[in-house]
Amino acid sequence: MRKSILNPIRSISTIKLVAFFIVMLFVVLSCSRDDDFTNPKNLSGTTWKCLSNTGFAIDIEYALLKFNSTTIVEGWTKYKDKNEQKDWTGSFTISDKNITIDTGDDKETFTGTINGTEMNLTITDNVAFVFVKQ
Repeated sequence: MRKSILNPIRSISTIKLVAFFIVMLFVVLSCSRDDDFTNPKNLSGTTWKCLSNTGFAIDIEYALLKFNSTTIVEGWTKYKDKNEQKDWTGSFTISDKNITIDTGDDKETFTGTINGTEMNLTITDNVAFVFVKQ
C-alpha cells in the first residue's frame, strides 16, 4: 500500500489555519477589553494629556492626569520653560462613562465623561477640558 504524501500536508495546513484563527480571536478580544477606559482596571497605569484650553493660565503648556491605580490619580502641570510638576494626588470613581475626580487637599471635584480615548472634564467655573489618552 502506498501512503499519499498529501495527507500530512493537509493536516499541517489545517493546524496552521486553526492556530491562525485562535491567535486572531485572542488579539481581537484583548484589544476591545483594553480600550474600555470606563473600567478602572484598564484606566490604571494610563496618562491623559490636555494640550491647550482657554481656561489655562498663559504660561501653561499642558496638563496631565496620571492614573496610578484603580482609585488614585495625580494631576500634573507643565509650565513653559520648566519641568512637569505634580500638583495634587487624589481619588477617582467611575460609573458607566461618568468619572468624578476628587483632588484631595484642594477639595476640588472634577466631573466628566470618558468616550474611548477622550476624557471631557468640567473643572473650574464650568470650563471644559479635553484630555486625550497618551
